Amino acid sequence: MPSLLDDLRSDARDRITPEHLNVAPHLLGAPLARPMRRLWAITVDVLVVALLSNLGNLWLLAGLAIPVMLHLRVRENRRLEGWRRALAWLAATALLAIGAQQAWVDRGEHPLASGVHVKRIAADADARDLAEAASAVASAVGLSPEQRTAARIAVLEAELAEARQPKPFDLQEQLKLWADEVGLGLGWAIAYFALLPVWWNGQTLGKRLFGLRIVELTGKPITVMHAFKRYGGYAAGMATGMFGFAQIFWDRNRQAIQDKTAHTVVVDERRARKLARAEPPATNATQET
Repeated sequence: MPSLLDDLRSDARDRITPEHLNVAPHLLGAPLARPMRRLWAITVDVLVVALLSNLGNLWLLAGLAIPVMLHLRVRENRRLEGWRRALAWLAATALLAIGAQQAWVDRGEHPLASGVHVKRIAADADARDLAEAASAVASAVGLSPEQRTAARIAVLEAELAEARQPKPFDLQEQLKLWADEVGLGLGWAIAYFALLPVWWNGQTLGKRLFGLRIVELTGKPITVMHAFKRYGGYAAGMATGMFGFAQIFWDRNRQAIQDKTAHTVVVDERRARKLARAEPPATNATQET
């Protein structure tokens, strides 16, 4: 029965091998992540980014970015003074609180959450002003309180009926809406793929779930620039009709276009631990030689 080590040796693309650029010696032979595990990991990451783009806002994005930048300064031994650090955390807390409140408000105003904009219409100042004006006119002509109430209800029903009517297509407004959505989604994607791997030392949520890690081939820690280059590689992969991603099937180090761009590989830490347990202990004779 073939051992796990024999299985690894059966395919040269399962382990890191030397290339024309500098590779840290301790990385040689490390088990590489196989395509399907990488596919599942990136699927989780895309779903998380989509969720953040739909539920998040710029306030939350800025609030989450501050702790990441503080972490980077600590890792580079560039700690802020006590009062500056406290101020930064206070600003992050305030931004997160504002962002959470804004997300809650946006959720209440979303068409799916509010039917046909009933909440928005009920809270709309113009609708209230119009109803009050109608009530004042009804009062001036000597109508009873019941008739005045009926007049106000009629005005609100008219506003509701108008809101239900399909709006004419406004290209300029639609382009502005798309630009806002794309801009916010792009901001969350950049923060997720360029900052989170730095915070988690080469891992995103998807890679963490599947035991994978991005490593720079020279052995240096992943930096924001590495992660940002790798994120740019995703765009290049899509621009090539997904051909850039397919490189992992034939490249010796299973490097897709984003890995080539950032000089990184994705290793499988779970398989590395299995290999470490499967390796026979070194004998005394081997150690002496």
